Amino acid sequence: GRMARLIDDLLSLSRLEMKPYLKPGTEVDLRQTIDSVIDSLAPLARENSVVIERDFVDGPLDVPGDRDELFQVFENLLENACKYGQSGGRVTVSIARDGTGPEPGIDVTIRDYGPGIPEEHIPRITERFYRVDVESSRTQKGTGLGLSIVKHILTRHNARLSIKSEVGKGAAFSVHLPAR
Repeated sequence: GRMARLIDDLLSLSRLEMKPYLKPGTEVDLRQTIDSVIDSLAPLARENSVVIERDFVDGPLDVPGDRDELFQVFENLLENACKYGQSGGRVTVSIARDGTGPEPGIDVTIRDYGPGIPEEHIPRITERFYRVDVESSRTQKGTGLGLSIVKHILTRHNARLSIKSEVGKGAAFSVHLPAR
């Protein structure tokens, strides 16, 4: 039940906090990892009448990292999109190469078309236990720790999470992973 999930999430978080900058040394195939995440969440998407659309760029999509941890990041973000973006009926997962800017890498964006997040909540949304809308999140059964776990894992991967949202139009969570 909910308590067990909360304990799991807290354990994940404390494990990550103990090794914040352990640099993952292996290569992770993002295409394969994200495909697995989408497959694992297919039942949840069906339950919420959400269609998950893929938009992946061609070619190899490898980044240095820990596969299980990155799986957890995208599972978390996609699960949130399927739950909170339910009213939009679809969620788009896109993977693109980002060659511009100081850090070439790969961007993974998970976009939903639900109610969106009010702007004043965006800076705080990755804090522990912070929830935007108590009513809808109560029914969603989250522990409120998901995004802080995501943030810790991304820090270890030298990655960034950016959140863009327009109320009434949905939200987009983008992860930028350095390619090397």
